[in-house]
Amino acid sequence: MRVSFRCPCGETRFELRYPGQTHEWAGREIPCDALIGQHHFFLLEARCVACGRDHLLLDIDFHGWDGIACHDPEQAALPRPPLVAWACKGCGGVSHSGVITICTESEENTLEEGGDDIDPERWYDAFGWFSMDLTCSQCGRDEPELISCETM
Repeated sequence: MRVSFRCPCGETRFELRYPGQTHEWAGREIPCDALIGQHHFFLLEARCVACGRDHLLLDIDFHGWDGIACHDPEQAALPRPPLVAWACKGCGGVSHSGVITICTESEENTLEEGGDDIDPERWYDAFGWFSMDLTCSQCGRDEPELISCETM
C-alpha cells in the first residue's frame, strides 16, 4: 500500500518528527532509533503545518509485526521520547510532503502466522515493512526512502 500524507484538514505539508537520533546509511544521514537508558524507541509523527495537529505514523512498540505480534507491554508503557523536526539537508527547512509505503501479507496469512497474538480487528497493523519518501516543501529536494525499516 502506498499513500501520500494528507491531514484531515486537507493539508499535505507536515513536519516529520522523530526521536532525534541519526546514522549514516548508504552515504546519507537518516533518522534511526534512539537508545534511552536500556530501551530503544523509534517513532514518527507528522505535524500538520496548517492546523498543527500531530499524527502518529509509526511507533515500533505498537505498529508492525514486532509491535503487534511480539508486543512488549513493559516497553510500550514507557513514556515516548521527545521528538524533533527533520530538517532538509539542502536548505534546512522543516516542511515536507511525503509518501508512505507499507508492505504486508494478506489478512489470512497474517492471522495464520500470528496465531493468537494478532487481534483480527488490527491485522493490518502487523505489517512487515514501512518506508517513507520526503520532498522538501521549500527547495523541492527529494529524499527517497528516507525512512525504510523492517518491522519484524
